[in-house]
Amino acid sequence: MNQIHAQLSLTLERLWQFSLQYYSVREVKQACLELQNQYHGNVNLLLLLKWLDEQQVSFLDEDWHKVEECLGRSEALLHSYRELRRKLKLHIPDTLYRESLQFELQLERQQQSDLVDCINQIPLTKSTIPSLTQRYCRQLGGEHLYQAFSAPAPCSQNNNNKH
Repeated sequence: MNQIHAQLSLTLERLWQFSLQYYSVREVKQACLELQNQYHGNVNLLLLLKWLDEQQVSFLDEDWHKVEECLGRSEALLHSYRELRRKLKLHIPDTLYRESLQFELQLERQQQSDLVDCINQIPLTKSTIPSLTQRYCRQLGGEHLYQAFSAPAPCSQNNNNKH
């Protein structure tokens, strides 16, 4: 086991809680939705990359495809479901729509689980410049969005003992 992995101990719950806190920042949420809707980016991947940036670790260039591949199982399903939910929004009762949003959150959580499994299987190294988050934005053609992600996350996961 890589020494950095032992220190990080990334779990689904840790990533999920980080994601909920980070996504609750208005500017971050807006940039995430733009990344998803305009640049076809994956918000869960971006949130994982931001978490890794906060921990000041990265993975090797040759492992980038492994991280993206782990999304394959859930990305098509999540995308199709999201499109269906959007189409149904005007045609179903609010309670049913809220239930559909909750189900989508379950799919998002499963995707994060896949990402956690993947990242815990690849070697991590001390962070390099540019950050993973910046690299992902640049890769999608939305580098200007990085500004919204460049500030440290509120209540960073570096302080895991504050519960």
